[in-house]
Amino acid sequence: MKNHKLGFLIPVLVLSLLVWSCTDLDENPADAVTPENFFKTEAELVSAVIPVYASLSNAAWGDYFHLQEHPSDEIFVPQRGGDWGDGGTWRSLQEHTWSASFPGFTNGAWNNAFSGVARANATLANLQSSTSGSPLIPTFIAEVQFLRAFYYSWLIDQFGAVPIVTDPSTDPDNPPSQNTRQEVFDFIVSEVNAALPGLVDSHGSANHGRATKNAAHTLLATMYLNAEVYTGTARWSECVAACDAVINSGLHDLIPDFNEVFSFENEGPGNAEYIFVVPRNPEDGVSFLRHQAVLHYNQLSFSPWNGFSVLEDFYNKFDTDDVRFGQVLAGAQFVLGGPNAGDPAFDRNGNPLVFTPDSPLVGAGEGNGVRVLKWPIDPAQTEQHAGNDYAIYRYSHVLLAKAEALFNLGNAGEALALVNQVRARSFEPDEPLSALTSDAILDERGFEFLWEGFRRSDQVRHGKFLDSWTLKAASDGPHRNLFPVPQVQLDANPNLVQNPGY
Repeated sequence: MKNHKLGFLIPVLVLSLLVWSCTDLDENPADAVTPENFFKTEAELVSAVIPVYASLSNAAWGDYFHLQEHPSDEIFVPQRGGDWGDGGTWRSLQEHTWSASFPGFTNGAWNNAFSGVARANATLANLQSSTSGSPLIPTFIAEVQFLRAFYYSWLIDQFGAVPIVTDPSTDPDNPPSQNTRQEVFDFIVSEVNAALPGLVDSHGSANHGRATKNAAHTLLATMYLNAEVYTGTARWSECVAACDAVINSGLHDLIPDFNEVFSFENEGPGNAEYIFVVPRNPEDGVSFLRHQAVLHYNQLSFSPWNGFSVLEDFYNKFDTDDVRFGQVLAGAQFVLGGPNAGDPAFDRNGNPLVFTPDSPLVGAGEGNGVRVLKWPIDPAQTEQHAGNDYAIYRYSHVLLAKAEALFNLGNAGEALALVNQVRARSFEPDEPLSALTSDAILDERGFEFLWEGFRRSDQVRHGKFLDSWTLKAASDGPHRNLFPVPQVQLDANPNLVQNPGY
């Protein structure tokens, strides 16, 4: 069931294109690997490019992902006794009280994305100077170019103005300055368009997870969807065109049963809904950690962490007839894996385990906060490591992005039809919306993409990120729509300038 992912997850050769320190953009590939003696076979090319894909794991689990969800109205981490206090870091995310010296998350997200950029720059330089003559090289150049643009899409969204770096090394005496957010936007769009001709429609089963033309079109659609936030100028028509490129390709469709979208049986290239995927295996370093993050200590054999929960206001928005409501665990709970699966679950004091929607940020009990079980429990899980694939882009994102763009262009009728197309599989009998509003679009994206990394960006785009909700007062200013440039980066690079308001 998992073998289709091994060839792409585990490199044959690991290049030394790895860790940066702060904004040091120098990368030194191993001396033994040169354009003259490498990049000749497909196996060599795949193993060279795999490190560039490595930073994508931050979408499934890591600092980028935490910054997308935990400051939003979807997900929070309550402190339960001595668990999840962590110096108040999770609380500051939910309450929008982070600072430039905020530990961990912002600097981790910055470094992870720029590590992807650095790996891309070094790999592109080697691919472009290769003398191997392999006809596969243009495809791999296109993939790496796309990935570099993709990592910049994270940076522009979370930090705004960042340095555009395309050389594999930089002058340590003159580190890079920031480009404007408009320049970063233009760079991303230009890079994706330059990569598109070299990308393929599908890589088949052997290299599930590699970038394709439709992944690139979806990145363009996502950039145009957020263009007004990034640049001040809306690009709705361009968003529609990029979505249509995916729709008209005929390669993707909605899976009729929402729950089957995430099943193990539908993993791999046969999943028509998945456009861009991070393959995962139940092994350290390439695993899926969501079950560990959310479930109670006693619900799996491997002692989950009893942490991440859904905010009460968001939970109460769901129509209880919505199939997607079933992805939220509430009420009396059961053991979900191991030899006692199906038995009633108990808390650590021996009381029946019950998840309740209400929860404080500090002083929560073991059962406070309802949880997300969107991805099934992996029967092959080893210790804390599950093997669920994680989709960065699904086809429903394309449909809802097009709907939002059409709505903003004044075509509410066609937009409504697309939203109802996505909703139809989640209600039996069907419960189509009779009219569409901006709030309804935001709600629908929330129901569809709960804990899939879109919520902060969606709220910012809809002007809702600064509002108050269950455990959060109104934010203290519009500067919270961006994160600060991490203080450690400012200290390391005197050419960087802090975002306004910090």
